[in-house]
Amino acid sequence: MKTKSLFLLFVSVLLLGCSNEAKISVTNNVHNVRLDNISFSNARIGSNLYPGETTEATISDKYKDISFPLSSPLEFYMVKGEQRVYLRTKKYYSVDKDETLTIVITDDTELINPMGE
Repeated sequence: MKTKSLFLLFVSVLLLGCSNEAKISVTNNVHNVRLDNISFSNARIGSNLYPGETTEATISDKYKDISFPLSSPLEFYMVKGEQRVYLRTKKYYSVDKDETLTIVITDDTELINPMGE
């Protein structure tokens, strides 16, 4: 019984220890709007980010379609009142395993509407 428990613990540690992770931090410094459904590549970062707020997420390559190094624009909905528009940054950001990527969205951040291209 003890041997089986130790084996299961060993396998669990191996499986958990094989993934690589990175942290992504996003700050909303756009006046009078909130950012919703924020994503980087296929990783969900957060939602309902009001002006002055920051959200952080850890992404891992143990999830489908995530591999490091990773390069992607930040995608989100910009919401003001009842108006909502899907946008992404013109800039592609890059992050590698064991790194922290900090993105600050401001009034001057270059954004595109992929639906209107």
